[in-house]
Amino acid sequence: MFNEEIWMELRALHRQGWSISELARKFNLNRRTVARYIAAEDVPGYAQRDCPAELSQEQLAYVIRRLEVCGTIRATTLYREVTAELGYAGSYVSFARRVRVLRPLEVKEPEIRFETDPGVQVQLDWTTLGHWLLGTEMVELKALVAILGFSRMVAVALATDQTRATTLSLVPRLLAELGGSPREVLTDRDVVFVIGESAERRPIFASEWVDQTMALSTTPRACRPYRPKTKGKVERIISEVKHDFLPWVTGRPLPPRPALLDYEDLARTWAHDVVACRRHRTTGRVVSEAWEEERDRLLPIPDHLVTLWKGRSVDPGNVVSITTARTGGETVEHRDLSSYERVAP
Repeated sequence: MFNEEIWMELRALHRQGWSISELARKFNLNRRTVARYIAAEDVPGYAQRDCPAELSQEQLAYVIRRLEVCGTIRATTLYREVTAELGYAGSYVSFARRVRVLRPLEVKEPEIRFETDPGVQVQLDWTTLGHWLLGTEMVELKALVAILGFSRMVAVALATDQTRATTLSLVPRLLAELGGSPREVLTDRDVVFVIGESAERRPIFASEWVDQTMALSTTPRACRPYRPKTKGKVERIISEVKHDFLPWVTGRPLPPRPALLDYEDLARTWAHDVVACRRHRTTGRVVSEAWEEERDRLLPIPDHLVTLWKGRSVDPGNVVSITTARTGGETVEHRDLSSYERVAP
């Protein structure tokens, strides 16, 4: 880019006897460019170019009107319309830059964080971890992840399926690892937990799930439809499981034929050695310290639901069942349909 100083220096040196070739070498310019600048009586400038990318008043008014009516309309659609109907001659790239400025800003609903007191809530959700060696075969592993709402302490159980029977066998184990049952368990509307919806769009929980939560002295809750951020705590820790725990596992020794319990042992170590040591960015508390406070507010897990030894849980088939209770001669409480309709606020 030339300026007045270079133009004056070229002319001055040329008057002192410098040749055009010498000036071209000194300023790293083309000889014809040097000759043109020496011959110019004023600082050379660039000719005004046509700007076909500029929108005419008619085209601008059309684009603004279309964006007001449909703010999500694609720039490619607008470009096609303005080119065909109003004779726009600019490129799509130039047109898209102008549409980007004119498009109304999307006003997002402010994100509200829901924090709970100690012992109030645990959030549960399933996720898929990909294919991992199990025995001698590569098997797709699933993880049921639980996180306490106050302390953010996490527990992870692994399985090869996501059936209701498997889920109900794992829930007491997870709660036992977390130290007990909180007042409520929040899930999404997975068919594992929810079998229907009332006219008011309230969830109808599976009877087995209701029975188990009653045995655990907790209350089932479910997110409202299309509000996944209600259980954002477990969504966030699931991301941590995939992007932190799994890479962490690759640096840990495993037996030649690993079993689910081997992976669960690693998940337990990761939860205690990695997650529990963090200072949570939202709460500002160290997870392990907050967990110590929260565990005092949790209710113990009944022995008939889960048996623990050395921190490891067993008895996966021991799930509370109405049928089993009836055949055993126990009294079964008959509940109204409203008992199965609970929803998260």
